Amino acid sequence: MKKKHLNLICCAAVILILCMAVTPAAALTAQVTPPILPKGLPLSISGQTDNPGEVAVWIIGRTYQDRRVITTTDGTFTEELFPPETTSGLPRGQYFLIIEDTGPDGKFALDTVTDDDHTMVYYQDMPLFALDDPETVYSDTAMALSEVLDRPEVDDGATKMVFLVEEPWITIDQTPTGHPGDLLRFAGSTDLPPGHEISYVIYLASANPREGDEVAESGTVEVVKGGSHNYWYVDIDTGGLDSETYALTLNSGSTTATTTFTLYETGVTLPATPVITVETLQEETKVISSQPTEPELVNADTTDYGTIATTDELIYTTDDAVIWCSAIDGEYVTWAERTEDDETNIFLYHIPTGTTRTIVEGARYLTLMMDISGDHIAWKILRPDEHTAPFVIGLYTISTGSIEELPVDGGTIGQIVMDGDLIAFSGSDYKQSVKNTIFLYSIVNRTQQVLCKQSVYQIEPVIGEGYVAWRTTGEGYCDTITIYSLADHSQVTLTPPDGASYAHPSVGGGMVVASLYYKDAQTSGPYKVEIVATTLPGMEKTTLALPETPHRSPPHSNGDWIFWSERYTDSSSRVMVYDIKTGTIIGTIARSGGNLDIDSNHLISTDIDELRGGSSIWLTTLTGEEHSSPGKTTAESRAGVLPASIIGYGVMGAGIAATAVLWKRGNK
Repeated sequence: MKKKHLNLICCAAVILILCMAVTPAAALTAQVTPPILPKGLPLSISGQTDNPGEVAVWIIGRTYQDRRVITTTDGTFTEELFPPETTSGLPRGQYFLIIEDTGPDGKFALDTVTDDDHTMVYYQDMPLFALDDPETVYSDTAMALSEVLDRPEVDDGATKMVFLVEEPWITIDQTPTGHPGDLLRFAGSTDLPPGHEISYVIYLASANPREGDEVAESGTVEVVKGGSHNYWYVDIDTGGLDSETYALTLNSGSTTATTTFTLYETGVTLPATPVITVETLQEETKVISSQPTEPELVNADTTDYGTIATTDELIYTTDDAVIWCSAIDGEYVTWAERTEDDETNIFLYHIPTGTTRTIVEGARYLTLMMDISGDHIAWKILRPDEHTAPFVIGLYTISTGSIEELPVDGGTIGQIVMDGDLIAFSGSDYKQSVKNTIFLYSIVNRTQQVLCKQSVYQIEPVIGEGYVAWRTTGEGYCDTITIYSLADHSQVTLTPPDGASYAHPSVGGGMVVASLYYKDAQTSGPYKVEIVATTLPGMEKTTLALPETPHRSPPHSNGDWIFWSERYTDSSSRVMVYDIKTGTIIGTIARSGGNLDIDSNHLISTDIDELRGGSSIWLTTLTGEEHSSPGKTTAESRAGVLPASIIGYGVMGAGIAATAVLWKRGNK
């Protein structure tokens, strides 16, 4: 008991010290390479600070804690944190990195002192908490460190990131057959980083090159950047090979993979190539829709559009849970995951401080759709007994930390979106016997209304800037987009040309943008996808001048730029950036993934590894000129919704964060 009280007294003293001075924080940027670390590869960190001297790197994992100091003579730094022999022995899982510079005063605000029992974290010679306390969850320790350093009264610059350690793996997903002289492409996936070299050898299946048998061919291939995982491929010229069965072995130095293939004599009909099927996650409740089918992919566009300046940050990752949905608004990112035990967790990430808050933990329901706007997060609650239980919207208020459930009156819940205090969602209206209409719910008034009462399906709503837009499924391949004004209740319908169909719309930056699919009369599949932008409130429709391609994801707009993703046959994909003023593609974003969402100068994407069940959330920041929506200054658009109460008590945050860790340990 005396020790616990002493710790709390020390933290109270720290609070008083922190309240005495407020100094601007230093500018500090850093990146870890690679962010997803296969064991046996080196881990490095690099960055830049406005305060040359030294940078401290805090490394915090479930069973590993350390603090390294790096010299930064000219303000830039590059350091190998772990050599390959060290990463080979690191436990799998998530690790936090917190980078701290000395600030203008040239001194670290935090330091460590190690005794026989623990490594204690000190603030200006005052003990805070044990860095390696086994009774404290490692993420809580990382959050306490981050919150201390990110307070405005601490002059040290700080930034936080995570990296994931996993076993290295290579899969061979494409094994062709052929005749001697054919050019065969072998391909697969891996968690090795882009640019990493993998060696390969080809030999007779009956031989063993390790025992000195002749190798038919050998070489190296480089890993190619992908989405949820990276890729490799190699084209083999079989002109020097005979009609035999061969083995192809890949070796990265830390893992191997082998397959066999057969070259048949000329004139022999080749067996059918097996179809590779990858299971993907599907919603448990499906909407009948004439959504265009997945188009055939084409070869990658070789045009060099240049790359938009960005920084990528891995803000969350998991080994055994799948992220179903995510959203971004202002300073906040939110997402929902489903664990292997069929439990739902919902999280909130604050971009300026790099801290993550758990909103819902271990809920026995599934969250398929969610959105964030202003001070609220709303999500669809799907319970196992949904067909008999009331349909409910979950609502979280950021400023108060409170959660409530909003029952839906006489309807179901499909897709859900929000803007300010308004929630729009699709669903069936039991009272009017209308299937899949669009509802509008007011958080302030707790009232609900139906925006359309047509007999066809109204799905995929979006809301913003005083408008609600949605897709209406027609007879056959001719889906339309409806744009509804909340001010005067007028509506405009975007009708596609013959042989075309609209897909999921989005609203932002003073316009509604949507994909327009064109159907091939012979194959019944799309042969090209265009993007149509409609201005608000003028309703002037423009089709973007773009190269022809059959696969473009639904676009998003921030007022200055329009973003979308394109995917190709070599398993690559690119996020394209279109400048509205010039009417041209001005570059690409190196990072790509699923579930894209944008806000001002941030973009989030989700990587899902279907084979292993893990997921990752990435935050991409446009580091060039910042862009904001019309009618808002950049400062306003980035200000977010940090409540005044939090700002008012911010001066005490560092001491409270440290006290929380000690209090949890003291009350075990």
